[in-house]
Amino acid sequence: MSKKNKKVLVFGGSGFLASHVADKLTDNGYNVIIFDKKKSNYKSKKQKFIYGDILNKKQVLNATKGVDVVYHFASIADIDVANNFPYKTLNTNIFGTINILESCIKNKIKRIIFASSIYALSEQGGFYSASKLTSEIIIEQYSKKFKLNYNILRFGSLYGDRSNYFNSLGKYITQANKTKKIVRYSDGNEKRNYIHAKDAANLCVLILKPKFKNKYFNLLGKRQTKVKNVLNLIAKEMQIKKIIYKNQDLEYHYKTNPYTYKLRKGKLLHPKKEISLEEGIKQLVKKKFFKKYNER
Repeated sequence: MSKKNKKVLVFGGSGFLASHVADKLTDNGYNVIIFDKKKSNYKSKKQKFIYGDILNKKQVLNATKGVDVVYHFASIADIDVANNFPYKTLNTNIFGTINILESCIKNKIKRIIFASSIYALSEQGGFYSASKLTSEIIIEQYSKKFKLNYNILRFGSLYGDRSNYFNSLGKYITQANKTKKIVRYSDGNEKRNYIHAKDAANLCVLILKPKFKNKYFNLLGKRQTKVKNVLNLIAKEMQIKKIIYKNQDLEYHYKTNPYTYKLRKGKLLHPKKEISLEEGIKQLVKKKFFKKYNER
């Protein structure tokens, strides 16, 4: 079957990373369907949109009919929101995933690609981490029972245009734009492997190659850096002179990338050619994508 005739359904396709993945799939010749309960601001004319909720079994079942591959990005993804609303988070992230898996089996979907998180490897992350790790285990069991091909993709610290206010770099750019200062509730020494959403989207499409099926991948930028170094880049680009660090326990947030101290399933996958942090931040500031969030 040619890419042109191959139908790919992207759950949560109106969101930050998922909208970039949908675009990359379209650019690569796939027939893309976006499923979301929020209207997409980025849908192209070549893409189809289905309004729906992953907790609605009938909507999910109907959406997956005639589909070849499913990307599952739909979830409550903000850690602080997740820990303030544990029932809603676990219900959406776990039972929503089960609804999608059940529909994949009933409609004989060839493959599901699940967007997890590096927090699934961490002892931090609270209910968000628990929901992602549980979903990973459930997907693997469905694969064993029903021979459903799958991929688990754990993302590092994503950034880039289209991100919402909950994205950390977008939040600090917004804050700097409004207050002319940046406030970080830690000492800034936490380490992250930032990866631009466009680079991550390229890897998400690359994963479709048959040799990658039924594997776990940790998708990360090549360069590990301290948060304070990234805030310095933002401050320099925006000509902000004031960065305030309030030493506070991060509670649910990890301080060092989990894969550096706790080994679990998952091969590291980096972009061969990636957008540098310097260039990525420059693009973010230039596009001023954060403006609409200021107006909420």
